[in-house]
Amino acid sequence: MRLFYLFVFLFVSSSAVLCASTGSQYDGNKMFKLWSGERDNFILTDSALQLQAPQESRKSYLFTSSSVFGEAEWQLRLRLGFNPSGSNYVRFYLSSNSPDLKGNLEGYFVQIGNASDQILLYRQNGTSVRKLVASEARRLDSDSLDVEIRVNRTSSGEWTLASKVNGEASFSKEGTAKDETFTSCYFMGILCNYTATRRTQFYFDHLSVQGEEFRDDTPPTLREVEKSDTCVCLSFSERIDSQRVSLYFDGDPIVGIWNANATQLTLVFDQPLQRGVLHRLSLQGIVDMAGNELIDTLLDVVLEEPLKHGDLVINELLFHPYEGGVDYVELYNRSGKYVNLGGLLLASYKSDSFLYAAKRLPDRMLAPEEYVVITTDSNAVCQFYDCQASGVFLILDKLPAYGNTKGSVVLATRDSLVIDDFRYQESMHDDLLKGKAGVALERVSPDSDDWASASATSNYGTPGYRNSSVSNGLDEVKLDQEVCFPQRGEEGGIVLSYRFAQPGYYAYASVFNLNGVCVRHLLQNQLLGTSGQVEWDGMSDSGVLQPIAPYIILFEAHNAQGNLIRRKFVCVVSQ
Repeated sequence: MRLFYLFVFLFVSSSAVLCASTGSQYDGNKMFKLWSGERDNFILTDSALQLQAPQESRKSYLFTSSSVFGEAEWQLRLRLGFNPSGSNYVRFYLSSNSPDLKGNLEGYFVQIGNASDQILLYRQNGTSVRKLVASEARRLDSDSLDVEIRVNRTSSGEWTLASKVNGEASFSKEGTAKDETFTSCYFMGILCNYTATRRTQFYFDHLSVQGEEFRDDTPPTLREVEKSDTCVCLSFSERIDSQRVSLYFDGDPIVGIWNANATQLTLVFDQPLQRGVLHRLSLQGIVDMAGNELIDTLLDVVLEEPLKHGDLVINELLFHPYEGGVDYVELYNRSGKYVNLGGLLLASYKSDSFLYAAKRLPDRMLAPEEYVVITTDSNAVCQFYDCQASGVFLILDKLPAYGNTKGSVVLATRDSLVIDDFRYQESMHDDLLKGKAGVALERVSPDSDDWASASATSNYGTPGYRNSSVSNGLDEVKLDQEVCFPQRGEEGGIVLSYRFAQPGYYAYASVFNLNGVCVRHLLQNQLLGTSGQVEWDGMSDSGVLQPIAPYIILFEAHNAQGNLIRRKFVCVVSQ
């Protein structure tokens, strides 16, 4: 165990302060200089540190850096020239994430004195406190007080509070508590709460701390971003070294205002931000008090615009997943404006068309023409489909129940304004599909109410990108590359491109030599999307490189309506 000792002063001469871990001698006045806070309200005498505050002040404090917090022991001797009360008491801060002991902080302290003359151990979160241990009432009931406080903490968060009052021979245990709410420490200190008549009657001596040093190896995180038309407020997971931060808004330097704990940063703008306009906020040098750094971060700052019916559409739905897979709902922003999903409801309809099993969506900004895929497990989606960008997923603990044969999907506001809905049935899948499990339904276009099965060439789903069944308006099949160069690898293949006006085409594509023998089956009655490519690398079905010669590619596609597209192309295998 690495020991850290801090002795502020002793009851003996100020020149006799001893650092027990090294045996070095330190001068008490120099030790006092290590403390910060309201130093003008305290004086150092030959025998003690004494509060000597102006009459108008009601609270005064001192703090110093401290990282002791694992298995540790804190001790303090306090003398008061009066009986402590609810108006005159001392707080001995064992740990704090902020040097401002009057403000918001996270930490633990011992309070010596209250209306019941008790000694108490508290946990503080912000300005709220919670009592962990309390002595018996009247423990400090004396016209004057000489009390020694000892607090022990184990590495597992077991706290023990003990005290000696007015010359008692040994420490008495006041109580124990288990608390691991906070596990870090950056500061410790003392705070005096007093009335004008008691402002010179607080005396401290022999404050010591020893134990394991808290080691912070975790970088800070950005927890929350709140925006209005006049300011942006950033909240971090821990105290930030504000002196090292650089901020740029749309490329120009900007200065922010930190709160007392340096955990929240507010940017105030001279001119109100316009809704729907994208701004960029660059954060550099975000470092916590232990030196851990958040990587430079670029934030999109935009005030979203109100949603109306049709701004977002349900663009793709997987309601009958493969075994081991999960449902997903894909949304597409076709509005041309920035919108926030936060607070929207994903639900289904009851038989009476009222919303059922609604799940509230978290904050998520969606740019124009952007997709988002709502599911419970992105890995379970991506094991079956081509996920082109992991950032498109929005994970919920649970989705509304979407039946494997029929059901409904509803996107609505908290006021039950329906943004979009989709009543689906398994029969909406292509008639020629043999199996429907694992096949997503896609909109033919974001502006259409027509739906089609996702293509086999897309693995029957396109979560987070352009649907395979989007209508193109024309039927076209062509060779983009007519000569195969096998030695060039992937770049040397023959490429056949197709584009259909409507989805639902099944296709065959085969390669024949000049003797009429089929050497390669490229497609065998596969459901295609409305556009795509087929490539031939010059190999046969058995993996044998074909001789240098001309070859014929026969392409044939048909749909359930009886439409037939047939094309024949000549290509060449070369060196």
